[in-house]
Amino acid sequence: MNRLRQWYSPLGFAISIGLILAAITLFVHLYIARLEYGDGLAPGIIMQVWIVAGSFLLGAISGFISVRFHVISSVLIAVGIYGWTLLISWPTMVDSAQSPGAALTPTLFDIIIGPFWFLLLIIGLIVGGIEYGIRYLLNSQL
Repeated sequence: MNRLRQWYSPLGFAISIGLILAAITLFVHLYIARLEYGDGLAPGIIMQVWIVAGSFLLGAISGFISVRFHVISSVLIAVGIYGWTLLISWPTMVDSAQSPGAALTPTLFDIIIGPFWFLLLIIGLIVGGIEYGIRYLLNSQL
């Protein structure tokens, strides 16, 4: 247990969550691009960097806030919505990439994680701030 406490830090946890989300996003993009007719989820390298970096920042910032201020809602919103959108979008992404005549259909995952990942981060931080404020008020009244 003592070794775990030495290894564990808020920054390490945040970087781990961020790397996990970035790796999953990169895997999804590479897998879709590898299909016979697919060309990836993002139109260019700048957009791909934006999406992967955004996935990392989404996980890292919400993970750090979660550990640093002892709130769970920010990381639950970030990772939960990320996983939910990937889960419901995966079959559509694969079917669209494998269809020779169809263009790549934008999915909920493309929209939320693509250009608007920062909105998900802002929502998570606002809800985390509300959770922190409620806990602070409840603890101060005791």
